[in-house]
Amino acid sequence: MAYLFLLVTIVFETAAIIFMKLSFGFENKGWAACAITAYLLSFVFLTWALKIIPAGIANAIWAGASTILVAILGVVIFKEQLSGWQIVFLAMIVIGLVGLNLSKG
Repeated sequence: MAYLFLLVTIVFETAAIIFMKLSFGFENKGWAACAITAYLLSFVFLTWALKIIPAGIANAIWAGASTILVAILGVVIFKEQLSGWQIVFLAMIVIGLVGLNLSKG
């Protein structure tokens, strides 16, 4: 169940970042409110996940996975561009996440 909570944390944090982008620096109050709500929910679910998952591992998975998702959504939704090197380094994050999950002790 803890990894399900971590997954929900990742989804809410990713949504929060997209909502912040849509808020245009909090000028759009509706999107700003969505961002704040999503972040609050993210922290609630992270707190529940941390009851079981070690903090360092949970943080690495949370930060890495949301980074990848935000990068992908930035390209898809906002038509942002990634350089070849940025793609390489994002791939390294994915490799690190896979390694963390394969090396559970």
